Amino acid sequence: MERFSLICALYEEGKRYGRRLVSKKRIGAVRFWRSLSFAQRCYCIATVLLVLYLFLDINSSVFELTMFGFAMAGITNEIWPRFITLWNSLPGKALILFVYAVIANFALAFASGLVNTVTGVSADALPYSHNFALILSLPTWFFATTIAALILVTLFMPAYLFILICLKPFGRERLWHAKHYRFVLSTALIRYIWTFAIAVQLVVLSSQIGFLDLFSSDEGTPLITVERTWKGNSDRNDVPRESANVDDNEQLEADLTALLDDAEQKSLRFSKAQRDLLAAFIYRFEADSRSRCAHPQQTRVIELNDYEILQIAVSPESENGYTYSVQPCRSAAIGGDENS
Repeated sequence: MERFSLICALYEEGKRYGRRLVSKKRIGAVRFWRSLSFAQRCYCIATVLLVLYLFLDINSSVFELTMFGFAMAGITNEIWPRFITLWNSLPGKALILFVYAVIANFALAFASGLVNTVTGVSADALPYSHNFALILSLPTWFFATTIAALILVTLFMPAYLFILICLKPFGRERLWHAKHYRFVLSTALIRYIWTFAIAVQLVVLSSQIGFLDLFSSDEGTPLITVERTWKGNSDRNDVPRESANVDDNEQLEADLTALLDDAEQKSLRFSKAQRDLLAAFIYRFEADSRSRCAHPQQTRVIELNDYEILQIAVSPESENGYTYSVQPCRSAAIGGDENS
C-alpha cells in the first residue's frame, strides 16, 4: 500500500513538472513568435511548408502556391518600404524613372515590331493597334522584369551576407534594420534562398505558359540545337560505359530535350496567339470599312498617307486569317472612281 502511494505521488509530481515544462516551452515559443517581424514569420511558415513538401512528398499545386506565396509576401514586405524610401528621395526617384523609361522604350519598340510583323507596314500608321500590341506584351515584360530584378537581388545578396559576417565581430549585426529586428544574418540567408527559389520558379512558370517568347527567335532555338548536337556527339565518341549509367544519362537527356521542346512549342503558341489577337483588332477596330479611296467589297483599309492605303481582306488560308497589301489611293481628287 505504501509502495502504491509512493508511485502515485511520484506520478503526480512528474505530471506537475511536465506541465510546468510544457508551459515554459509554450511561453518561450509564443515569445519567440511574437519577437519576429511579419516578413520573418512568412519566411518561417514557408520554410516549414518546404520541409513538409520535401519529406512528405506532397504533390499539390495549391500547396506550392501557398508556400511560395508566403515567401513572396515576406520579400515584398521588406522591399516595399525601402522602395518607398527610395522614391521619396530625389536621386532615388530619378533612378526609378530612368529604369521605367528604359523598360518602356524597349516595350514600345517590341510592340512596334509586332505590328510590323503582322501588317508589313510601320506602326506609325496604326496608333491604336500599336497601343494594343503594347498591352498584349505586358505579361511578357512583367515576368521578364520581375525575373531580372530577382536575379539582381540574388547576385548582390552574397555581398550583403559577407558584410554582415564581417561586422558581427565588431558588435554590429544590422545595417538598416530596426533595433528590435532579431536574427539578421539567418534571416538574410533564408531570404537569399527564397529569392533564388522564386526566381527559378518564375522562369519555369514563364516557360510553361509561354510568356518568355520575347527572347525567342523564329530562326531556331540554339539551346536545343546545342543540346541535341552534344547528345549526338557523345553517343558517337564516348567510351563504353556501364549500361545503367548510359540509360540514366540518356533518360536525363531525353527529359531535358522534351522539356525544352515543350517550352519552345508553348512560346510559339503564345506568340501566334498575340499575332492573331492583334490581326483581329486591326481588322475590326483600326481599319475602316468605308474610305475616300476605292477598294473592293469585303475589304477594309487604313490610309497610310494621301497616296497609299493598307488594304486588309479576310483570308482563312493565311497565317493570321487576314492578308495585307499596300495599294495606291484611287479617289475622285487624285484620279479614279471613288468606291467607298
